[in-house]
Amino acid sequence: MKVLIGGGLILAGVITFVGWIFTLFVVFGYLVQLTRNVIAGNPQPLPEWDNWGERWVDGFKAWVVELVLVIPIILVSLVIQVPASILNATSDSGVSGAGTALSLVGGCLNFFLGLALALITPIAMGRYAATSSIGNALQFGEIFATLRQNVGMYVIIALISSFVVGLISGLGIILCGIGLFFTGFYGALVQYNLYGQAYRISSGAPTTGYGQPYGEPRPF
Repeated sequence: MKVLIGGGLILAGVITFVGWIFTLFVVFGYLVQLTRNVIAGNPQPLPEWDNWGERWVDGFKAWVVELVLVIPIILVSLVIQVPASILNATSDSGVSGAGTALSLVGGCLNFFLGLALALITPIAMGRYAATSSIGNALQFGEIFATLRQNVGMYVIIALISSFVVGLISGLGIILCGIGLFFTGFYGALVQYNLYGQAYRISSGAPTTGYGQPYGEPRPF
């Protein structure tokens, strides 16, 4: 039911066009609360759909964090890719060739920036979920220190987020495309759960059963 509500909110936001301004941040806040519950060691971390005003504020602040993280990619697109597109549109072969070269440079830069973003986003979102502070989430010195100490774990999370979660989300296309909103939301739940687990590991918290003694069955 919780997945149906989340997927329904995303679908409603898309259908109403303007509604996404509300639903996007509510859903984002829900994902942050899931991460927060995992960090806190809650054995059943999926939150209830309540306190929608708080969810909206939480989601908006988390969105600001992610917006700051993607600024380098936005800048590369504006400074390199847009001029490259303009040059490519000209009939002069020399100018068009320069545009193609510029486009390749921009594409390479954005590729590596995208890789970096995939590695640091779980850390930044974990820090935000743990503290509810935008400033704390964007302390890049500490973010990169955490990444250096746990690089293997964050590489695995980036791969899971890119391929496994993407595969789960894509399964919704089978249901006339509508199911994409629900499987996409489910994939996001998996992703943000991983963010919480990664934060626990990087901060030295126990990981078995979200803080339960080893060997004790986890309730579902």
